[in-house]
Amino acid sequence: MNDEDRLDLEKPIIEACIKSAQRNGWSDAMGMLWGSLFLESLPLTLEMLAEKTGYSKTTVRSNMSHLESFGIARRVVGPLGKQHRNKQHRYELVKDIETLRPAILANKREEARLILQALLQAKKRLDERKIIDRELEASLARAIEVYEEASRILDLIAQFSSQELIEILESRRR
Repeated sequence: MNDEDRLDLEKPIIEACIKSAQRNGWSDAMGMLWGSLFLESLPLTLEMLAEKTGYSKTTVRSNMSHLESFGIARRVVGPLGKQHRNKQHRYELVKDIETLRPAILANKREEARLILQALLQAKKRLDERKIIDRELEASLARAIEVYEEASRILDLIAQFSSQELIEILESRRR
């Protein structure tokens, strides 16, 4: 496959990853690096990623560290090839759902926990100040209910493997 064809395949993936990165409050560089790894069959070095994306090695290193911490990418250490005796850090995407799933769940569970905590704090302050605003109380109560339910759902999902979840849900659909 020539470079133009490869670029044509990569472009929508990279754009989707950049949009996803922006929605998560991450840098465009993180999205670009994330998207750049999807079609790679072998892990890439910092130098290769810098050349591929046009970012500096410092930017690549920093953003790849973030992708690692989110469980999206992993660092592979080993010789780059027979001609290289030095071990180099290379990066690849995590493409195993059971490895990726805990990172995604932990992120969403923490998000739900933080929002629920803030909602409960707001309710407590409202109660302490003895402010009577039925609309606000009802809205707050419903939001608390939603995030408590979201937390329960995420906790339940965390108890099963992806395959178990698929089997459970598909059996319920029949």
